[in-house]
Amino acid sequence: MYRSILTLFLIFNFSAEIFACRIWAVISKSDLALNVATNQELEFVSYQLDALYDQSQYNQDGWAVIRYGISVDSMAGTVFRSALPANEDSLNYWTTVNEIFGDQSDRIGIAHIRAATSGASLIPNPHPWIFEASKTYSLVHNGGASKELLYDLITDNGLDDTWLEQHPPQTFGNGDWRDEGWNSVVDSELIMLLIMKQVNIFDDVLIGLEAAFSLMIEAGISPYMLNCVFSDSESLYVYGGSNGLKFSESESFYSIMSSPPNNSVSYNWEPISSGELIILNKDGFTRYPLFAVVQSNEPEIVVPQKPELYPAYPNPFNGQVVIPFKAISDRPISMSIFNISGISVYSKYLSTREKESGKIIWQPDKAVENSHSSGVYIIKMISGVDVKTSKILFIK
Repeated sequence: MYRSILTLFLIFNFSAEIFACRIWAVISKSDLALNVATNQELEFVSYQLDALYDQSQYNQDGWAVIRYGISVDSMAGTVFRSALPANEDSLNYWTTVNEIFGDQSDRIGIAHIRAATSGASLIPNPHPWIFEASKTYSLVHNGGASKELLYDLITDNGLDDTWLEQHPPQTFGNGDWRDEGWNSVVDSELIMLLIMKQVNIFDDVLIGLEAAFSLMIEAGISPYMLNCVFSDSESLYVYGGSNGLKFSESESFYSIMSSPPNNSVSYNWEPISSGELIILNKDGFTRYPLFAVVQSNEPEIVVPQKPELYPAYPNPFNGQVVIPFKAISDRPISMSIFNISGISVYSKYLSTREKESGKIIWQPDKAVENSHSSGVYIIKMISGVDVKTSKILFIK
C-alpha cells in the first residue's frame, strides 16, 4: 500500500514538472550587449536553448521571446510570439533566440514556453505580459492561481475596480472581461496587473513587488505557484518556490531557467529558496530570502539572527570562485580555506565592506604562495560561536 501511494506521488510530481510552463532568461552583467559573450559562454547558452527547445514537446501552447536593448528606448519590435510549440516552429525559434546574442544592442532576453492551465488557448503565447508606463515592464510566469482570488486582491474584494477599468485584462476576442470573456482571461495577466498596481501605488518596483507577493501569499497562494521573472527594462526580478527557478553566473551574464540542462558541467545552477527574490542587473545580484511576508496580529517573535555560508559558485571552478554569505554586522567574521590535508591556504578577517557586500572571491592561481593543486577544498566561516563549512572543487 505504501509503495503504491509513493509511486502515485512520484508520478504526479513528475507529470506536474513535465507539463508546467518553462521559463528562460538572460541578462548582461554590464552595460555591454550580450554579443560580447565568449565562445565558451555561447556554448553554455546553446545547451540552455537546446534544453528549452526539447522541453517544448510537453508545452504545446506556444512560445514567446522578449528582448530589451542597452537603451531603454531601444525596445520596440523585440517581442515575438508563436501559437506553435517551439519544436514545431524551429526556424522562427532558432532565428529569434540566436538574435539575442547576435544583435549589438540586446542586454536582456526572456523566453517562455506555455502549457495553458488558465484562460484562452490556441493563441500565440501571451507571455511575457507587457505593461507600458515610464518603462516597459514584463512578466513571465509558471504556476497558477485562482482568478477570482486575484480579482478580489486587485479590486479590494470588488469595492474598487478602477485599476481593471483602466487596464482591462485581455480576452483575445472572446467578449468583455466582465462577462463572457472572463473564461478567456489568463491568471498570469491578473498577477501582472496586481504587481503593477502596487508598483504604481508605491512608485517603487521593489516595494511594489513585496506588497503584491505578500498579498498573494497571505491569501493562500503558494510561492511554488508564483515562479516568475519580472523585468523593468533594466533588471530581472526572480521569485518563486523552492527549486522552482535556478540561476547561474558566467563571466558576462546571468542565466535563469525552470529546468536547466544537465550537460552544462562548467557552470553551477543554484536554486532559489521558497519565497526568495533575487535581483540581477549590471551591479551584480542581490538575494532577499523570505521576501514576501504574511501579516499577522500575533505578537512578533524575535528570532535571533544567524550568519550563513551559502553554496559557492561556480562549483567546480577553474579561475575563481565566489563565496556568498550572510554576516551579522556587529560580529567579526573569519573566512578560511583548507586543502584536503587540512592545511590552510587562505585566511582573513572580513572587512566591513566585505561583510556588507555579502561575498568574497578566491582566486587560487593568484596566490603569492605556491600554486594550488586541483582537488577538494574546505571553506570555513567563523562568526562568534557559529561555525559554517562547505566544500568546493578546484579544477586546473
